[in-house]
Amino acid sequence: MASSFIRKTIVAIVRNGRKSAKRTEKAPELDIEIHGLTHEAHGVGRHEQKVVFVPGALPGETVSTRLVKQQRSFNQGQLIAIQQASPHRVNPTCPHFERCGACQLQHLATSEQIKYKQDNLQQQLQRHLKLEDLPWQTPILSEGFGYRRRARLGVRYRKQQDEIIIGFREEGNSHLTAIDLCPVLEPQLSALIQPLHTAISALANKSVITQIELISSDQGPVVVLRHLKPLDSTDQAVLQDMAQIQACNLYLEGNDTLECLYPESEPVLTYTVSEMDLAFQVKDFIQGNGGVNQAMVNRAKEWLQLQPNETLLDLFAGIGNFSLPLAKQAKTVLAVEGVGPMVERIEYNAQRHDMNNINAMALNLDDEELLFRLPKADAILLDPPRTGAATLMPWLSKQTARILYVACEPSSLVRDAQALLDAGFRIEKITVMDMFPQTKHVESMALFVKD
Repeated sequence: MASSFIRKTIVAIVRNGRKSAKRTEKAPELDIEIHGLTHEAHGVGRHEQKVVFVPGALPGETVSTRLVKQQRSFNQGQLIAIQQASPHRVNPTCPHFERCGACQLQHLATSEQIKYKQDNLQQQLQRHLKLEDLPWQTPILSEGFGYRRRARLGVRYRKQQDEIIIGFREEGNSHLTAIDLCPVLEPQLSALIQPLHTAISALANKSVITQIELISSDQGPVVVLRHLKPLDSTDQAVLQDMAQIQACNLYLEGNDTLECLYPESEPVLTYTVSEMDLAFQVKDFIQGNGGVNQAMVNRAKEWLQLQPNETLLDLFAGIGNFSLPLAKQAKTVLAVEGVGPMVERIEYNAQRHDMNNINAMALNLDDEELLFRLPKADAILLDPPRTGAATLMPWLSKQTARILYVACEPSSLVRDAQALLDAGFRIEKITVMDMFPQTKHVESMALFVKD
């Protein structure tokens, strides 16, 4: 018998796919065995020699589905009922999971999610690079909930109802799911959602607020409110009162402006990694999971094994998240970053910690000609954005240094790895990181060496 969660999940999926269901309301129901998950966390089965994707289904389950979309090479199914549930199916912790698009895997036990993510990456490496026996290392794990130290929420004003909605976008569309808590956020950030809703709802010009960014820092929680038009002094006073009561740092961000509204004297914000506090500004990139970030830095130290006479080249260095901790092992670190203000942050952080073996450089890493001006190094670390580092591959392929690639998108890693393998590198070590439990996101690290 299906649990109440399963019934609710099916109702949600049917509701979200209502238009498709109407088009195919006479389509028969099919019983399908689910044998895998896609990179979008949809169940995968087969019917009449054709792949069927079923959102909401898990491997090991037998489900009843109705075909809502039929293509030449695959069909899209709509989950109708779960005939046999997976032993790893669990009741979602979050009451908003049925509609909210921020999480895709809360119905799968946290302990099983990393297996799915490693399998996802393994399949892509096998399919595209023909790599069978990969040197997988122990995954980097995370607490399942209360881990996320940065998130961006949408804000929408419904004029007819005079109502403010705060939440994440639903899966597959731009509608916001109204939420009053988020269990994956660090508790101090989740606790701000309701006070923010109350404060924004009390504004005279509430419709100009479009986005909330929540950040956890060593100085406490940080709130950045994105607005389309400036707020008057009365509305600002309402927000200041909220910030004072909630003991959070509050910023207002306009089209070309960013100001600290509370406290009166803007603090230096920091986060800690390897017992060093790194200063950052609210628009700087920082890793969203503090625990996994520390484990990732530790793993980088372990894999690269930098020696006191060696030089490290840190590409996409950010504010020095890797540069500063690894500089303790190396003779010299050259930290390269394309965003000028973040280069200034690297220099500032190095000065704060009396580290004189870090050199920071502003360089457009998409400019192939500029890359060949970089000096030779014994080891290279790169942590590119989701799009990967395709522009760097011709230059990287000519290097002899060991290369540690930190990837936040499997397809980008697979594409860039092809260039390195073709140039004579091999993967010496590889691991997956559960940077974002409960979501479909797969992050990984791979160490490439040239024999």
